[in-house]
Amino acid sequence: MSKKEEKVWQYLLANRKAEYAEVAEACGVDIEFVKQLVSRIGSDNWREDMEFSYAVSKINYEFSRAGILDTAKEYVTKDRAADHGDMEDNFLTIAAYWNTHLGIYSIGPQDVAVMMTLLKLARIKQNEKHIDNWIDACGYMACGGEIVSK
Repeated sequence: MSKKEEKVWQYLLANRKAEYAEVAEACGVDIEFVKQLVSRIGSDNWREDMEFSYAVSKINYEFSRAGILDTAKEYVTKDRAADHGDMEDNFLTIAAYWNTHLGIYSIGPQDVAVMMTLLKLARIKQNEKHIDNWIDACGYMACGGEIVSK
C-alpha cells in the first residue's frame, strides 16, 4: 500500500463521515484518488465497517490468492467463539433450525458450510468485486473441511 493510500485510510478511519472532498483536502490528494481507492472495496456499505475496508485495502487489489487465503485463515483461526460460540456447535444449531424450518432432518453442519458457501457464490454473482464474499467462501469451505475430517 502506498503512503498516500495509507494516509487516506487513516483519515477515513478517524473521520468516518467525511466527504470525499474533505478527505482529499486533508490528505493532499485529489478527489478522484479518494473515490478510486474507496471504489476498490466494491461495497456501498464500506463506511459501516471501516476496519474491514481498511484491512481489505492492505490486500493486493488484484485479488492475490495468498492475500485472500491469508485473510480467510485469519477469520477462521482467530478466536471468534467469544462472539459466535464454537464453530461446529454453531453450525449444528443452524442445521437444526434449517431442518425444522424445512420439515426435514437430513441437513448436517457440513451442509451448513456448503450452503453458506453457495450464499457467498450467489453474492459474488451480483458483485464480483466485493472481496469479502470471496474471503468468506474460502472460510466456510475450510470450516466444512474441518467438520468432515473429524
